[in-house]
Amino acid sequence: MLFVEQGLRQLASLKVEEALAFVLAQHRRPNVLRFGFSDDLKLPVEGQCDAFDLSQEEAEDVSFKQAWLAYIWRRAKNHEIEPDIAYERLQFWINHNSKIPNSQDAVDVERGLAEIRRLDIETQLWDESRRELEQDADNSNVPGRSDF
Repeated sequence: MLFVEQGLRQLASLKVEEALAFVLAQHRRPNVLRFGFSDDLKLPVEGQCDAFDLSQEEAEDVSFKQAWLAYIWRRAKNHEIEPDIAYERLQFWINHNSKIPNSQDAVDVERGLAEIRRLDIETQLWDESRRELEQDADNSNVPGRSDF
């Protein structure tokens, strides 16, 4: 796991993700390259990349992931998990789910999913749900309580 983490950090420091997005943008725009407009394609500035349209299947996948991220952050906010960022992230994903996704949205989604994994949000939500179920079960087993 340590080697994987080190590898991921090295990929991030080398900006492989941005370079890959650039290459994919070139590949998706063969007409631009074929007609000699390749001078217009420049390497992205730190954190910026020319966004390109996604196929319908890719756009649906990104939209689903955006909705999933909004759902996870709403649950995190409701359960007061990572309260300092949960509301901000929830608003971010709600706002981004209202438009047709492009390549930059796909990158944002992958970063959002990585953040969820890094912060272990899903495990915390699972633990919280189990605690609530256990409390409900304990409350239903209280002597003298009637469920009629």
